[in-house]
Amino acid sequence: MINITERIRFIEAPNKARFPYCNCLLIEDCKRALLDTSFGQENLQELLKTTVDIIVNTHFHEDHILNNRYFPEAEVWMHAQDAAGARSLDTFLQYYGFTEFGGEKLGQEFIDSIDLHASPVHYEFEDGEILDFGHVKLRVIHTPGHTPGHCAFYEEKTGLLFSADIDLSGFGPWYAHRCSNIDDFILSIQKCMELKPQIIVSSHKGIVNNDIQARLISYLEVIYRKEEQIIKALQSPQTILQMADLQIIYGENNTLTPLLIWFEKMAVNQHLQRLLKHNVVEQSGEIFYLK
Repeated sequence: MINITERIRFIEAPNKARFPYCNCLLIEDCKRALLDTSFGQENLQELLKTTVDIIVNTHFHEDHILNNRYFPEAEVWMHAQDAAGARSLDTFLQYYGFTEFGGEKLGQEFIDSIDLHASPVHYEFEDGEILDFGHVKLRVIHTPGHTPGHCAFYEEKTGLLFSADIDLSGFGPWYAHRCSNIDDFILSIQKCMELKPQIIVSSHKGIVNNDIQARLISYLEVIYRKEEQIIKALQSPQTILQMADLQIIYGENNTLTPLLIWFEKMAVNQHLQRLLKHNVVEQSGEIFYLK
């Protein structure tokens, strides 16, 4: 664990915070709080030695709530639009959309593979709310797109932004399930840019304190770059399954697991729905083509 400020500590996840892990924050104040909990076994064992009063989850995803169940005395806080996805595994599966593209079996295997358990949510916060832990006060920045209730958290005094899965990864924004929205994601990245944070803590890239604006721009541009590839592919009419075979999202040189193939289909569909909305493409049955 690394001290970022006097009362905020960075919890570095194992394996470079790759799935199913994420980097987290510990607030040691009048109230002792964790921001997300999928920080690996070693960190878990250390944190179980002390009291945790509050868990603030950035969103409902498995790699952010995975260890909530080990802190039964803690209150769990989450944005109202994501709370249902944490409280019920059935709703979790619905939010992902595993009923689409024959994903029912994949969804259950996904849950079982990481031993995911539903989590209670005791308090639902909203955009702009101030979460007061004593000396540390975090402003809720509702940043939908990745999920409907995805949130970042801003500490005004230091300019620290816990940006969660606006994660500045080279892969770019992830929107490969039913409840994602690319237009919302774009606006959320722009909202983070407008804050002009001095330091960003990313769930999967760690502490970022240089070239922040440029890195946010590069992260945003990944969306447009993938969209350009999709538009180019639509020079000839395509189905979603045909488009997914091109592996525009995950990269044509990568060998994909059945789950990643399913995510590829869902992400392509998200782009096509955005292009339909913006009158760039038309649809006839299962076929999509440029206007």
